[in-house]
Amino acid sequence: MTDSSGIESPAAPEWLLKLESRRERIKAKLSHESGNGAPCNVCGSACPGLDLHFWRKICRNCKCRKEQHDCIDDDVSGWAQFEILGAIRSKPAYIRISELTDKPVELAWVPPNVTPELASDYMRTLGQQNIPIVGSEAAEKRKQQLEFQVPAHDLDTNLCHNLTPYEAGQLSEYVEKIKTHCVGQGTVLRIGGDGAGQLQYGTVVQQPKRDQPADNTPPSASGPAGESTRPDYMESPALSDKMKYKLHLMGISSSEMVAQTMRQDPAVVLTAGSTGVPEPIVKFHREYQTNPKFRAEMDRFVDQQRTAKLDEPLGGSLVPSGSNDSGFGSIPVSPRDVTPGHADLLGPMMGSLGLSEKVMPPAQQASTGPAIATVHTIRCGGCTLPIATGEVAVKVDRPASSECSVWHPQCFQCQRCGELLADLVYFYHAGAIYCGRDLAAILKIPRCAACDELIFTKEYTAAEGATFHVRHFCCYHCDGPLAGQQYVMDERSAQPLCLPCYEGHYAQTCATCQRCIGPTEQGVGWDKIHWHKECFLCSGRHCRKSLIGGRFCVKANRPYCSAQCTKDI
Repeated sequence: MTDSSGIESPAAPEWLLKLESRRERIKAKLSHESGNGAPCNVCGSACPGLDLHFWRKICRNCKCRKEQHDCIDDDVSGWAQFEILGAIRSKPAYIRISELTDKPVELAWVPPNVTPELASDYMRTLGQQNIPIVGSEAAEKRKQQLEFQVPAHDLDTNLCHNLTPYEAGQLSEYVEKIKTHCVGQGTVLRIGGDGAGQLQYGTVVQQPKRDQPADNTPPSASGPAGESTRPDYMESPALSDKMKYKLHLMGISSSEMVAQTMRQDPAVVLTAGSTGVPEPIVKFHREYQTNPKFRAEMDRFVDQQRTAKLDEPLGGSLVPSGSNDSGFGSIPVSPRDVTPGHADLLGPMMGSLGLSEKVMPPAQQASTGPAIATVHTIRCGGCTLPIATGEVAVKVDRPASSECSVWHPQCFQCQRCGELLADLVYFYHAGAIYCGRDLAAILKIPRCAACDELIFTKEYTAAEGATFHVRHFCCYHCDGPLAGQQYVMDERSAQPLCLPCYEGHYAQTCATCQRCIGPTEQGVGWDKIHWHKECFLCSGRHCRKSLIGGRFCVKANRPYCSAQCTKDI
């Protein structure tokens, strides 16, 4: 590369040129181009389109925030939160949600790295009003929440206005600290499911049987001491996740128990619930009779199990199957041409449940049963209520202890503002989760009420309960500096105004004298009509008494003390 002096200098690397080009485009887009002309979702046709103020991050036409306009995302300035924080930006997807429609619907966002079934269950727990169907109010609200809860200018110096080197350094240090210690993206999982970071079943504790020798105790529900085991059907590809957890919640302990239960006469089981038939078997047959999808999956699953056992001998004495996946000793399926009786089927299954073959009264069974499952209760970090096995939950990885690392989806909210955390992006601090905006407030980092950026200088302006960069303490209408000047706070925007702008554009006009009501003058208002205090007099020609503190009526936008005075014009 040769400059104007004729001296050659090495060309900049291509990657550096691309990076610098992208930074420049971000700056330009942030200032004026990004979303320019986008319609306002709040003002509608009253706003001619987004005209972004060069540092306030609001529309100069309607004063609404940029995220309140229908801006189309772009790769340059859109969704900077994900790039800076290293979170996963999920793409739109088609998901079937049975409560809404029989056909798949397009969602603007779904949790990353989940199956369609888990995504559907997660959305159902949020409630229909929060499902971000493309084009819906929920989808627009979710987008606005993300940009408001995690302001991009809190994370990148390139998106801020005119920072000094010191301020830029402080912001970069803050971002590195929250990336290291606070920020994360929740993981959607099903309690009891597989996968990285997902929770496992609680340990099943074996207790000795009181009136039976130890060598006759049925096999326990746990493997080696201290290890919890999972039903073997959890590994079967023939069953959907939902059916696996449905079986687990019923108390079905193994594939063999499924097969044995399927061979049981439902008429016998469902009419014998009070005579000793184990509750899991009753629950299974009730579901089998009322749920066609469950019935179809169970039929297919058992057929595959039978196919896998074709090579096993059909006669001879029954021996344990050798499978320890479920923690129970089990027996192979009986031949097809042998119809087992009621007692033949209940015996082995009651043994696998930890019950003796002899049917005993329920109270006596409860007091002498050998296996008692003690499952660790998982509680929601938000509402503290238990989260049952099979329920959908959101897990965070920041807590040192797992005690408060799981939330109900509907409880995954900012501790301070109470809003759902958009796209599961959270900031963990002192045992609670926050949005990025409220984390800064919790850490007592002041935020400029004018430009919405964090303040990292020792000198700043405090006025009317708000904080401002010294350079941004300006008139909301004309941007004139207000340091050392009189100002008025606009009630609607909570922003300061210089006196000329207030009187010329914001002050009310007295209906009697047609002069503006100044900031130091007392006024009276009724509906959309305003008066100076001294002008608030009865309009009767012969009355003219003050109406302050008394009854009055209005006719043709003029106040009167009585109906009689309305005739004295």
